[in-house]
Amino acid sequence: MIYKRIYPLFSKKIENVKDSQNDFNVIISFEDSANRDKFITKHKDLRILKKFNLIPSIAVNLKKEQINEFDKEDLIQQIEEDQKLFLSMLEFSEFLELDSYKNSQISFTGKNVRVGIIDNGINKNFPSISNIISKQFLFSNRRKADDLKNTKREITHGTVMVSLISNQFKNIDGNYIGIAPNVNYFDFNISNSSQEYKISDILNVYDKIVEENINIDILLISFVTKDSSDGKDILSLACNLLVDRNIIIICPAGNFGPDYYTIGSPGAAEKVITVGALTKKLAVPNFSGRGPTLDERIKPDLCFHGSNVIVPFSESLRVRVSGTSVSASICVGLIALIKEFDPEITYNDLIDLLKKTSRDLNYEPKAQGLGTVKFSDLFKELDLYHEKLSSYNYLTKRSLVLSIEFLIVLVILFYFFYFFNSWQI
Repeated sequence: MIYKRIYPLFSKKIENVKDSQNDFNVIISFEDSANRDKFITKHKDLRILKKFNLIPSIAVNLKKEQINEFDKEDLIQQIEEDQKLFLSMLEFSEFLELDSYKNSQISFTGKNVRVGIIDNGINKNFPSISNIISKQFLFSNRRKADDLKNTKREITHGTVMVSLISNQFKNIDGNYIGIAPNVNYFDFNISNSSQEYKISDILNVYDKIVEENINIDILLISFVTKDSSDGKDILSLACNLLVDRNIIIICPAGNFGPDYYTIGSPGAAEKVITVGALTKKLAVPNFSGRGPTLDERIKPDLCFHGSNVIVPFSESLRVRVSGTSVSASICVGLIALIKEFDPEITYNDLIDLLKKTSRDLNYEPKAQGLGTVKFSDLFKELDLYHEKLSSYNYLTKRSLVLSIEFLIVLVILFYFFYFFNSWQI
């Protein structure tokens, strides 16, 4: 059967369903809001679940026979499934040379960089992130603003992401173990009682960002669809529009590897930075999603560590995590440092910089993308990486100590020779 407006990937799923009364959660998009409003007026009996503006569209529940009927509707641009989304979470410092970077004279910490996280909430009740600056936006009736405060031991996926990026604990050298500890966060919490997430939940966040002109530099989307994508679904297209508004979007490659063509949405979006996982031995683990996209583009874009990473939350609580969302959060931390150095860097300039500093891992591009990036290599490219110089205060104190020690030696020698000469007389 030839469809006019049903998204090709969705049409295959519909054709496999024999019962015409079977229903689907779908998103119907339109060329403009005028066509959308005409459609709503024309079909007054249709129950609209959600309405979106960044890309004029609506979320509805339709039976198979209704979908087939709407395929003939001239006002409609595309009909696609409101797909379910999945969180991508099942010692990276060594290869990234993060410790080396922090012990150099560079002191970027992500200060004044604004990072949005679309996830299931950030719980700041853990010492690892209790001092971060964040603003919360709720998109569900399930939770009130202080709900997470009442669940002090709840380690949400969003909490793990922030603990990876901005962990406030310090290592033996006195440096924060978080990659970008001074980032400002926007917590876009889409948690709900069913623990199920859909594309429409993220579109809701996008409308909020645009309509309220929320100023963010980097957006981490922790979710991916299980079904592969060609980057032409509504979520991927909406991501591209946000990147055009100077928001860098980062998402995981998903945990549906090792087969090829396992990049879902929004990872398949052309302008999203899609991140695969690595083990400590720099191998791409089986779970890491692999490209190419369904329209044969190379994804993921690059890889970072995401296997058996230990995250401390308190002095007594540490969690071992794996998954491409772990890798994506590390990438967010890296880009936050770059954005602090150059707040005006564009998406294209950022991609060029990553290409120049990436290291080949000897995998096919559809498994590794560009490879990975060492922090030290990146800042050397920016001519910012130098061995740490001792501070003026340290040198002053050290000089004073040495002077006193030298003076004491002179006094001892003076008395020694004085008494020695007196004894000879």
